[in-house]
Amino acid sequence: MLSSPPRRHGLRWRKTLFALALLNQAALAATTEELELPSQDVTASLKNDGYRASTASTASKSEIPLLEEAQAVQVVTEQTLEDYQARSLDDAMKFVSGITQSNTLANTQDGFIKRGFGTNADGSILRDGIRSSLSRNFSATTERVEVLKGPASLLYGALEPGGLINVISKRPEYQWRSEISGEASNFGGGGASIDVTGPLADSGLAFRMIAERQHEDYWRNFGTDEHTLVAPSLSWTGEDVRVLLAYEHKEYSTPVDRGTVIVNGKPAKVSYNDRFGEAWAKAEGTDELFTARVEYQLNPDWMSRLTYGWNRERYDYAEARPDSLLADGTLRRRADGSEHDNQTQSLAWDWIGQAELLGQRHDLLIGVDHERVDNFRGDTWRGARTAGFNIYDPVYGNLPEPSVLNLAQSDRRDELHSQSLYAKDNWHLDDRWILVLGGRYQHYDQYVSQGRVTEIPSTDSNGETFLPFAGLVYQMTPNLSLYGNYSRSFVPNNADSYTNQAFDPEEGRSYEAGLKLDLPQGLGATLAVFDILKKNVVSDFGDHAELSGEVGSRGVELDVTGRLGERWELIGTYAYTDTEIRKHPENEGNRLVNAARNIGSLYLTHHLALPSDLGQWRIGGGARYVGERPGDNANSFWLDSYTVADAFVAWDSRLVGHKTRLQLNLNNLFNEEYYPSSGGNLRVNVGEPREARLSASIEF
Repeated sequence: MLSSPPRRHGLRWRKTLFALALLNQAALAATTEELELPSQDVTASLKNDGYRASTASTASKSEIPLLEEAQAVQVVTEQTLEDYQARSLDDAMKFVSGITQSNTLANTQDGFIKRGFGTNADGSILRDGIRSSLSRNFSATTERVEVLKGPASLLYGALEPGGLINVISKRPEYQWRSEISGEASNFGGGGASIDVTGPLADSGLAFRMIAERQHEDYWRNFGTDEHTLVAPSLSWTGEDVRVLLAYEHKEYSTPVDRGTVIVNGKPAKVSYNDRFGEAWAKAEGTDELFTARVEYQLNPDWMSRLTYGWNRERYDYAEARPDSLLADGTLRRRADGSEHDNQTQSLAWDWIGQAELLGQRHDLLIGVDHERVDNFRGDTWRGARTAGFNIYDPVYGNLPEPSVLNLAQSDRRDELHSQSLYAKDNWHLDDRWILVLGGRYQHYDQYVSQGRVTEIPSTDSNGETFLPFAGLVYQMTPNLSLYGNYSRSFVPNNADSYTNQAFDPEEGRSYEAGLKLDLPQGLGATLAVFDILKKNVVSDFGDHAELSGEVGSRGVELDVTGRLGERWELIGTYAYTDTEIRKHPENEGNRLVNAARNIGSLYLTHHLALPSDLGQWRIGGGARYVGERPGDNANSFWLDSYTVADAFVAWDSRLVGHKTRLQLNLNNLFNEEYYPSSGGNLRVNVGEPREARLSASIEF
């Protein structure tokens, strides 16, 4: 039987909130006078203005203006996340062009298609620049999300060529601020959180404590989604040294829902609300993250940064796995389950600075890193195929929990360890031209084994690769730049699941060109065209696998964010992505699974002109369109296009002397029935129906 992780009890949660409130009140009482901050506090504050960001840290590991980067970078700002009450990375990615949902492993993991490429386990999601092993990466600690488009292997190693998503966390601040918030959903249930930050006397120390408890009914006919999170962090700023320590702990339980099935090329005409699983089908686990960062200012031009990151997820997974569908609507299912322990460790040492050579400025990054990605699947249960479940008249309780241990599939280890040296130079040739050059040398070791009693040999291989990057930026005006780049990527292939034979790594190359606009009144835009080719793609033929694939993606993307006028703000995106399987014995010429050819969105927000004693009112809304997508690489069925609209109204005031916010969000305003992604004809994800979410917060 599957074991459950320890749960936080309600009493412990109430004690935690009470202790945090006492801590905050004591600190406020001790700071009746304005504190004098450290004289050389240089904690970075990226330039975000509402929905627009003019700088980001992901493309160069430092605060470089987006106009000077030879890559497309999009930022989902804190204001955007707050206005539209984003609760997951899926919510956040609505505001970025060229991204759709991929297979999410029954709604338990983040998974995205970026410029045509991506899976739920491709390592393309980072937490504060560290590759994440966690299933879900958006939480109460999230401040903003940065998306780096195209190959990102130069600074981050083994990655798909479509891009990466970097979730940036909230950090301690040197000004006292506390916020208590709560929310409720018409689905049933809700949550509460507390966020306290401020300096500790005049010691140069600042802390932050974020805690959250969420318990909501799952929107389909049964199940609950809940988690408890505690995230303390501490920073210290001295004369030349800055130190950050951050930890996050989350315990969760979430339904495992494989969605619906395909009948005659379309989703089955059944109740949109009915699940095909069982009440015991859920994922329960514990997430942990720890980050330690030390920065030393060598001189006014150079800084050295040492970063250690560790994240780990341990979880139990159980599902009523769909096995086959008969013509009369009988779904054959299996009781499957597994125990997982996945973790990533990363140590990076970077030198970041500026240098003058022959009157030309160089913005330099030089670094080394070591990364360990260790994934382990322990006990693995595989039940027998069981009939008797009718999708048109579901009856639950006839399939018992997983109990048949499969020794051959248990104890699966996937380990990838690497050491790298990398460098990047933004070379300012003159006031208008910037030449961007970079390269990464990476050595990697790969180890794969499976089974407690098996004759399949393990895989123990290694290799080296060099990944170049070249780009050019031409700043036509202070607010407009043109750019182009050439870059490469690589990903070590998984071993052959039939023989554990090691395959050569996937290799990608990309060409990209575009323009960027950043107007002083607060409007920014990026237009990009790209062409990506990926080789050495492994093809699975059911009884064997071979290195026979080649796929491509090309397209155009447009992102526009910022102020249209004094009281209007805009987020607009469009992407055309043409994918093709270029080499494959059976699927050549087909489009890639879950990759929509057309995606677009438009959101507008208006600040109402009302008397100040009535508070500040904001209303906003918009819609996202996702075109039809193939449900598999064989293109045997397609998911229809859909348009989902959202809206909100927010009221900010100083109720009882404190900043107070009340907000109502309506998601899927017109109750559209849609299917955002596919994992095959028996695993089609079902989109959430209309939801009303009421939230309130008070800041003091």
